[in-house]
Parts: sequence; C-alpha cells; structure tokens
Amino acid sequence: MAKWPYTTQRWQRYRRMKLQQNPLCEYCLNEGQLTAAVAVDHIVPIAKGGDPFPPLDHVLSCCTSCHNRKTRIVEQQGKQLTPKGIKGCDAFGNPLDPNHPWYRT
Repeated sequence: MAKWPYTTQRWQRYRRMKLQQNPLCEYCLNEGQLTAAVAVDHIVPIAKGGDPFPPLDHVLSCCTSCHNRKTRIVEQQGKQLTPKGIKGCDAFGNPLDPNHPWYRT
C-alpha cells in the first residue's frame, strides 16, 4: 500500500475525515455487526480508473478483514463489489442485496 496517494498528507486528512464521518465498518454494519473501521476503501479502485480523492460517499470505512476480503475479490477474481452487492444476510435473515430474488414481487 505504500504508494501514491496513500503516502501523502492529503490522503491522511481525507482518511481521517471519512473515519470521523463513519467510524464503524460499513460492510459489517450491513451484516448487523459493530466493528471499528481502520481503513478507507475506494468503491471503484484507483487501478481501475477510480478517483483517488472522490466525494466521501464514494469510499467506505471498513475494518481490516473486510478491506482485505473486498480487495481480494476485486483484484484477484476481477469481480465488482459494492455495499449493495455484498453476499449474505442481515441480522433478520434478509438478503443484503436489494436485487436478490427474495425481494421480487
């Protein structure tokens, strides 16, 4: 991770602002868990043309585990993953993906 923009003071300020806005992991929250966020994750990776400093609603606060899982899925498997596309269920057993067939009427 020690490459631009992550080594800049601008990134450190940006990261602090996002973590102040959302101090809990947004992936874990979708699963009904409360986990402290330590990383800021681009929804569209910089390597795939994403803005290095997008609006704060285009990045996610996340824990190390979720950040590593998302990075592995996107970079190694070439899949897209957004907060709405996370597999699994919420605390009530409802699918997290709003496009899941469960929600079709």
